[in-house]
Amino acid sequence: MNQLIIKLTGKIQSSNFDEWKNDLITLIQSRNTELTTDDDFVVAARHVKLFKVAEKSLKDAKQSALNQASDIQRLFSAIDEVSEETRQARLSLERQIKARKLEIKEAFIQSGIEIVYVFIDQQSDDFQLISHVSYLDRNRFESAVRGKAGTKGIQSAIDNLCDIIKLEISKKTAEMKNNGMAIDILPGKYKALFQDRHSLLALTKQELDLTIDKRIALFNEENMKIKAEKTINDLKKLEDIELNPDAHRYSESAEILGKGKYRLIMDILSTKDIAIEIARSVRQAYDDNTSISSIRLTRDHD
Repeated sequence: MNQLIIKLTGKIQSSNFDEWKNDLITLIQSRNTELTTDDDFVVAARHVKLFKVAEKSLKDAKQSALNQASDIQRLFSAIDEVSEETRQARLSLERQIKARKLEIKEAFIQSGIEIVYVFIDQQSDDFQLISHVSYLDRNRFESAVRGKAGTKGIQSAIDNLCDIIKLEISKKTAEMKNNGMAIDILPGKYKALFQDRHSLLALTKQELDLTIDKRIALFNEENMKIKAEKTINDLKKLEDIELNPDAHRYSESAEILGKGKYRLIMDILSTKDIAIEIARSVRQAYDDNTSISSIRLTRDHD
């Protein structure tokens, strides 16, 4: 476009406004509103700068004309009309540039997320059971492309992020495989302790080791308590048998005895050996008496 020049001395002496206006309108009408390639954006940005220069030229020309004369309303109206048309063209193109850039950026982001989705689907069945939120977080992709100019820059940022996330997934898959092996090689008696295997696979190695040790320790502790209680009960039974060798002979008689019968209690203050000897003597003396169901030796702790 040529430089806009208007000179007035009460009337228009010379002006190339009509020619200049036609050039500007041709430029406005020729602008590309379908922005796809990097070159499209470069051309569009150049047009924005030209439109800004044209707006300023029109304003300056109008002011120059005002300073030269006051009776050229037609020229001023034409200048205002073209100036507004130029402004609207610029604003429209700026909005299109902004919207199209956003569309392209969103398309690249979505393509990156889809790539990660596909990679996740290729992993093991165990990996499918854990949360994938951190790998598909849209904020990560938006941060990666923030400040990137041009489609090439955006594509490169998305590709780099996808490579990083794939590496994270591969490391997690390997860790889960090792966790599964650590659980599967445990002795059979501990298998029931890890029925939540799928959730344990997602733990770090350190967390899994601590969990395994804690559960096995608790299991062994409970088993030791059960065995100790059984040993104590067995010892009591052996002691009863020692004092009542024929107690089984009187089991039926004991069941027959109902309410209204009496229980004889004998307190013996002596050593254990003397107490056992007295119990045997009583058993021998009343061996044929079915009323005696059992003789139990207990220690007085008072």
